[in-house]
Amino acid sequence: MKPFSIDERTLPPLFDVGAVWTILWQRKMTVLASTCLLLLLTVAYLAVAKPSYTATASIMIDPRDSHATNLNSVLPGIGSDSAAIASQVFVIESRDLLMKVFESEGIANDPEFSGGGLLSLVGLGGGAPTKDEIFRRFQRGVTVERAGLTYVIDVNFVSRYADKAARIANAIVSRYKAGLSGERETANSDVNSLLADKIGGLQKNVSDSEHEVAEFKITHKILDASAGGTLQSQIDKLTDQLIAARSDADQAKDKYNQAVTAGTSPTGLAKLSEILSSEATVKLRENYNQRASDLANYEAMYQPRHPLIKRLRSELDRMQGLMAVEAQRITQELKAKSDLAAQNVRTLQAKLDALRQQLEGSDVAQVQLRRLEARAQAARTVLDDFLKRAEETSQMQGLQLQEARVISSAAPPVQPTWPKPLLLLPVSALLGLIVGCGVALLRGPKSQKESDPTTPIRSSLLEVGSEKEGMLEKGRSEPVPISFGEYHLPSVTGVGAYSSIRAMRRRFFQAGNEAFSRDVLQLMRRIIGHLKEHPKPYVLLVSSLHTPLTARLAGAMVGIGLQQAEQKVLVVEFGSQPGLETPTRNGNGVFVSGASGLRTVVYNIAAEKSAVSPPRLTIDDILAEAGAYDFVLLMAPSLVGEGWEPALFAEADFMLFALSPSEDTSEVGNMLRQRLDVDQIERSATLVIARDPVGVAESQVVQAIRPEGDGKHSGRIVARR
Repeated sequence: MKPFSIDERTLPPLFDVGAVWTILWQRKMTVLASTCLLLLLTVAYLAVAKPSYTATASIMIDPRDSHATNLNSVLPGIGSDSAAIASQVFVIESRDLLMKVFESEGIANDPEFSGGGLLSLVGLGGGAPTKDEIFRRFQRGVTVERAGLTYVIDVNFVSRYADKAARIANAIVSRYKAGLSGERETANSDVNSLLADKIGGLQKNVSDSEHEVAEFKITHKILDASAGGTLQSQIDKLTDQLIAARSDADQAKDKYNQAVTAGTSPTGLAKLSEILSSEATVKLRENYNQRASDLANYEAMYQPRHPLIKRLRSELDRMQGLMAVEAQRITQELKAKSDLAAQNVRTLQAKLDALRQQLEGSDVAQVQLRRLEARAQAARTVLDDFLKRAEETSQMQGLQLQEARVISSAAPPVQPTWPKPLLLLPVSALLGLIVGCGVALLRGPKSQKESDPTTPIRSSLLEVGSEKEGMLEKGRSEPVPISFGEYHLPSVTGVGAYSSIRAMRRRFFQAGNEAFSRDVLQLMRRIIGHLKEHPKPYVLLVSSLHTPLTARLAGAMVGIGLQQAEQKVLVVEFGSQPGLETPTRNGNGVFVSGASGLRTVVYNIAAEKSAVSPPRLTIDDILAEAGAYDFVLLMAPSLVGEGWEPALFAEADFMLFALSPSEDTSEVGNMLRQRLDVDQIERSATLVIARDPVGVAESQVVQAIRPEGDGKHSGRIVARR
């Protein structure tokens, strides 16, 4: 079967305030005695307890890093990080720092910490405490706290003496500040020593690197580039010289060719004078011209055979010979210059080719040289950094400021911090009250005599459970059904069950009727508490004493309640009941009722009785057609009606009889004893169904359960409208 789940908010409260208050009032002396006892113990403690004083010294961690110079500190400040500030709390509480204060203040010989304690006073002490035990006692008196998220740290020390508490708190702060300064000075000294050890090795490394570079240059004949002695610079220079030599050679060759073309005649000599300037050529040309001019003048004056003309012609011939010789000399000189320029070109070309071949072979050496030079440069850079840092750290001794400063020194407190009477007395009274109430509740209520007529009979079926409810009814002389109280259902114009059921269903889902829904679900839980576990489905019978309409309303309320509790419900109606709008359907056709919204099937008992040899309808037939339902709700005829079939309804798991407010419960008991056996009566219950007036606003359901048993009282659940 699907688990029957009901929201716990719909159940009655598990804590009965009235019952608890009754027990506490009956056991008030126990509560009072417990409270007084704890108050007396507290007063005794206050009388014998030794007062303790707490002194507080406050320091502030300044996150600003002060610099006397622009040099970087070896050990920077604590910083403004919250975790860094919080870590200083643990530094102050560290064993090393507190041990220094322990030794400097002579705590080992202080009777407050080195005493044997309470056991030594009664002779049970185990001897003098060790130094480690004394230190732990001292350490327990130290408390270091950070003031919220600020940079302030409070150092507290607890002692039986006010002046000692202030003295030790200030000593802890002083030791902490001294430790911060010592850390920086020690860091500078350590760095100086490390740098001094490293500088010697770095200097040797730089010297070896530079020496290796120099040897490599000499070995591979690599000259300094700044002096212009590298192969590339030499090649560039030879290239320029070769270009100039080729130009000179071309000019010299052109002049030689011109000289050869000019020849040795006086005219050619004139052309040669333009190519190569010569004083001899100029003088020869001047003499030749002078002689030629004189010869022309004398030939005009004298006859060709004149001796003067012969002499002048002889001189002209001699002058032409000299000019031819000079022309040959100039030509030979130009040829020599041309040959020399060509030779110079060939020599420069050979040198340039040799340098280029050498350059091609020295590329690998250049790569290795650059690697050696880079390593030497890196060594020089590191050495320079070390030398600079060593000089900085040596000059920073004593120049670093403290980042922790005292903002409030510890002063001897005036009032002790413990014990506090104004705190202990109210707390002890409250604890005594709580303990007394607990003891009173454990003891339970006081027993009362049965003859006491004022003793209330509390048969709260909602709290103690349905099992106690059944046992109470079984213990009576005559079996009577259980009373589930009274329910007021909405009424509409007319008397039809269909309209009343629809109005009731609307009440389940309308806002403001949560109390009605909770009470109906509570009724479902009480019904389920009387069921015995077996495979589904469970059969619930709903009937009435006289009025079938009352049973129809009660059955619809139960069915809708089970549906709200997430159970699958099948309603089985029996036709031909007077006073009801009976559906015309018959057999195993299941339909959804338009009034209740429940799946319903109708059986016509009268039709079966009138048939010839009718088949006997049994509960097994109904269950066989029920299918996968959790509950089968049999809407049986009234007890006084003709349709009541004892054999058909005898196997129901639980029987619920709906009564109208005018019907007497004693009549119900007599009627059930006539129709049912004892076991069936024990599996039955009654509830009263009342109809509210039409047109009155609905309100919440108020439950009032009264004892049942003598016929004079009845349990009822009243719903006001």
